[in-house]
Amino acid sequence: MKKIQIIKFFVVYLVILNIFSNVKGAVINKSFMDVNVPAAVVMDAETGRVLFEKNADEKRPMASLTKIMTSILLVENCNMDELIEVPAEATWIGGSEVGLKKGDKVTARSLLYGMLLPSGNDCAYTVGLHLGGTIENFAVMMNKKAKEIGCVNTNFANPHGLDNENHYTTAKELALITRYAIKNKNISNVMGTRSETVNFGSFSELLTNTNALLKTYDKADGGKTGFTNGANRCLMATASANGSRYIAVVLGAENTQIRFNTTKDILEACFNRYKKMDISNNLNFYINIPVIKGNITNYKRTYKDSLALPLTKEEYNSIIIKQEVIDSITPPMQMGTVIGKVEAYIEDEKIYEKEYILEENIYKKGFLDYLKEGITNMFVAIPKI
Repeated sequence: MKKIQIIKFFVVYLVILNIFSNVKGAVINKSFMDVNVPAAVVMDAETGRVLFEKNADEKRPMASLTKIMTSILLVENCNMDELIEVPAEATWIGGSEVGLKKGDKVTARSLLYGMLLPSGNDCAYTVGLHLGGTIENFAVMMNKKAKEIGCVNTNFANPHGLDNENHYTTAKELALITRYAIKNKNISNVMGTRSETVNFGSFSELLTNTNALLKTYDKADGGKTGFTNGANRCLMATASANGSRYIAVVLGAENTQIRFNTTKDILEACFNRYKKMDISNNLNFYINIPVIKGNITNYKRTYKDSLALPLTKEEYNSIIIKQEVIDSITPPMQMGTVIGKVEAYIEDEKIYEKEYILEENIYKKGFLDYLKEGITNMFVAIPKI
């Protein structure tokens, strides 16, 4: 009888243990659907919050999604009407091309269309050589920009994305790069263009966007395709609905149909799963910090901030606020000094962070301050007995 009771207790213990082991992570589940690709991610374009992921931090080749970074450097370093001469090397680079001709002078705008619509390697090479002087120097520029954007697992070796063992990124970091890129109107507009007749110096060409989702998915408003033997089929696509814009990245799909269908499916799932919610009420705070022998007795401030981001109802109800403020201020303390911070979490995910900054200089109480205080005390009414 005792043995049976012990076994029953052990079973109950395992059940309870299993329940509690699944509590953590129950609210946040960013792998909520199975996808038949090696790596994928969906990111909110406004806030950068990751909404869906599968192997999103795994280093992988990116093929022509490389041209998103090349486009960033083009628009940030050239006037769109600037004429750029086509080098001979660009005309035999291989892969997808628009057919640039040696010595033609082409506008930066035309090269942008050539890179982002039909994915012209000749256009990307022309841009890289023009800006970097050499492809190696341009790769240095690309990697510097990637670090500025916040990428730590990305390395570029060329401007077009042809296979190279030192050329890789992650789905998440490619989404970060895209988030940065689409803030530029030239890039965003070209990525959302279905077709355009573009002049390339000695000839004009009708270019068609290789992102089929622009025709088959009503929420799609931009994107870039990629393919090499090493990277397989890749796609970055943006889509908008209900006041939100999401970025999806799929890397390594086995075929074109899987690439497009998976991207559409994960975008649609995120639009259905998440709603933009305002958490501003959670970000209002009052602080009152004692000042030790200073020109003021207390430093008082009210802080307000606004933030709306895509959340599920469960996530919204699970937001935890953490506030840290120094116990006291010992003068002198300069304006701009960090005196605290506030953070918002859903489980282990930090969704908000802001520092409290001292908004005035605080100095030690001097003779004049003591004199002023003494005079003030002299005129304080003596209470009646």
